[in-house]
Amino acid sequence: MPAELKILLLEDEPIDAELAMRALRKAGIDFSSLRVESRDAFVAALDDFRPDIILADYRLPAFDGLQALAIAIERAPDVPFIFVSGAMGEEFAIETLHQGAADYVLKDRLGKLAPAVSRALQEAAERRLRQRAEAELAASEERFRNIAESAQDGLITVDQSETITYWNRAAERMFGYSAAETLGRPLHQLLAPARYREAIHKGWSHFRETGEGPVIGHTLEMSGLRKGGEEFPVELSISSVAIDGHWHATGIVRDVSERHRAEAVRRELAAIVESSEDAIIGKAVDGRITTWNSGAEKIYGYAAEEIVGKPVEFLAPEERRQEVADLLNLVRGGKSVAHFETSRKRKDGREIEVSLSLSPIRDFSGTITGISTIARDITARKTAERALKQSNRFLRTLSRCNETLVHATEEIGLLEDMCRVVVETGGFPMAWVAYVEHDAARSVRPVAQFGERAAEYVAALGLTWANSDQGEGPTGRAVRSGQIQVTRDIATDAGFSPWRSRALEFGYRSSVALPLKADQRVIGTLNIYAAEADVFGDQELSLLAELAADLAFGIVTVRARAEQRQNALKLERALEDTIQAIATTIEARDPYTAGHQQRVSQLATAIAREMQLDDVLVAGVQRGAEIHDIGKIYVPSEILNRPGRLSDIEFSMIKTHSQVGYDIVKDIEFPWPIAAMILQHHERLDGSGYPQGLKGDAILPEAKILAVADVVEAMMNHRPYRAALGVDSAIAEIARSSGRLFDPEVVTACTRLLRNGGFSV
Repeated sequence: MPAELKILLLEDEPIDAELAMRALRKAGIDFSSLRVESRDAFVAALDDFRPDIILADYRLPAFDGLQALAIAIERAPDVPFIFVSGAMGEEFAIETLHQGAADYVLKDRLGKLAPAVSRALQEAAERRLRQRAEAELAASEERFRNIAESAQDGLITVDQSETITYWNRAAERMFGYSAAETLGRPLHQLLAPARYREAIHKGWSHFRETGEGPVIGHTLEMSGLRKGGEEFPVELSISSVAIDGHWHATGIVRDVSERHRAEAVRRELAAIVESSEDAIIGKAVDGRITTWNSGAEKIYGYAAEEIVGKPVEFLAPEERRQEVADLLNLVRGGKSVAHFETSRKRKDGREIEVSLSLSPIRDFSGTITGISTIARDITARKTAERALKQSNRFLRTLSRCNETLVHATEEIGLLEDMCRVVVETGGFPMAWVAYVEHDAARSVRPVAQFGERAAEYVAALGLTWANSDQGEGPTGRAVRSGQIQVTRDIATDAGFSPWRSRALEFGYRSSVALPLKADQRVIGTLNIYAAEADVFGDQELSLLAELAADLAFGIVTVRARAEQRQNALKLERALEDTIQAIATTIEARDPYTAGHQQRVSQLATAIAREMQLDDVLVAGVQRGAEIHDIGKIYVPSEILNRPGRLSDIEFSMIKTHSQVGYDIVKDIEFPWPIAAMILQHHERLDGSGYPQGLKGDAILPEAKILAVADVVEAMMNHRPYRAALGVDSAIAEIARSSGRLFDPEVVTACTRLLRNGGFSV
């Protein structure tokens, strides 16, 4: 009962209301009250006064007690309602109770009011407690149901008769049966494969009696049976509970198909890791080795039990320890390292080259908990790469040396260029070439070298190919034997002892002496020095032997070319002497013609150069022009020097000089078409010339130049039959006949020379 009871009194008689309140006070009930008479006031009081109990008369002038009861039940269902009336039959009183009233008291028996009020309030309190408990139970059941229905594991309950009583959604998804299909059906006949059923049946009898069994309270793996008959692996946990004196079982079922697949994948991955040729190493964050596969055992030589627990820097050479620390710090910072090439140390002390890939291992929260390392032994690959690089270097050297040979024109320059290419392209510190002398001391004479301080080193060698201490070095042996001599390590080779300390001082560790042969005779050696020991392998020596053979051939070729040049020079001088002799003969007979030829030669040569013709053609123009009128030696001098006009017969005789000149020189072997130039120098583009009436391209380019130079010189200088006409007349004449008689390019070049002062006759 509340400390102060709030009573809503529906009564139209104030005296009756007071009598009822007096009876309650007399019973010791502490209360406050509100009396109302109308429906509206009653409804308002329910909302505003919020009574703990309602006392109502059955009949009121403007309102009805049953109506008030209905309103109270609707608006304040938990508030007790007691009828207090003057006259109420038993049948009617029972009806009010059926309608929801807590009690009824007659006005002439108000002594029963206080007990009725107390009883009604007690019942209301108990009802509220019961409702609260029921609500909490319902909420609890709802929570349980929600948990059970949202669980990822199947939740199944079975009663004492092995009948399914609960089946959650996860069980529906797992087995394929809906709850409607399973509830009330035997569990094991529905869900267990046939091979389990006999054992389950035996165990169930014992469980029904005791609530115990070999699987109760344990987790086991077995196979479940889906609706379609497919078996699948499950993890089953069973517990027992007694309900109404009967044992029930609750099973939590987990589909472990994915786990089995994951475990299979893990086993496969573990097998892959274990069978990998690469070293796959797990490390703690501090760098301690935690896992070590068989690939790591093969690469590093340590068994797992020898290395697990040791710091990873244990595998690094002393000079690489800081590198290891730097790599670990990178990975601890969340970075990955891919294909980092470095060296590591095997158990047997041998260093190997490895490619490392490191990455952080993270837990579900992203925290780095370890470091994974994959190491691949790349020693063989790196060795092959170095060999290939060296081979390519030798090939490039050979190629560049061959280019040098092709362009060589002078012997010592060739040797110096070859030494330079060997050093610059081949990457060697020094190379030198020596020639074999056949003097009394059997000297080996250095003739070319290249490299830092190369001249200083070579000058002090004092080599010979005689059978003496100085001749027992690689160079002397190469000369005597005609075979390649390799010094793989200058520091230890006995044959190099006279020169060892000086060679090491200059930074040389290995060398090769290659004989240079001409006609099966050693004429010299090519010596190459390297800064590392054991550089010259079989493949490299094969390429260097080819290089030496090419160099020897180049020496012979350059010498032959030099001899050819000397012979050609002698021949050219002989031809020049021949031409000069012919010109001198003409001059002795006809000084005028001789002077004309020299001036035409000068102008024709200048025109050819102005046209940017090659030197060979220019030389041909010069030599041909010097004797282009040689045929005039058969023309009587009185005709050549006659001051008046010539007769037709005389002019015809002069016109024969082109053919006569050709006949004179046609059998002389010139390097230029001299005879043809002499024959064609009076031919014209339009075919109006003589002696053959040639046209256009049928005329030699040299003859086209001679034609213009011959006319210009004749017009610009005095002739026996007229005075000089001058440069302007000459230019006008060839310009007027350009393209018809004379070649336009030749005319343009000649005009440019004469106009610009580049030539004067």
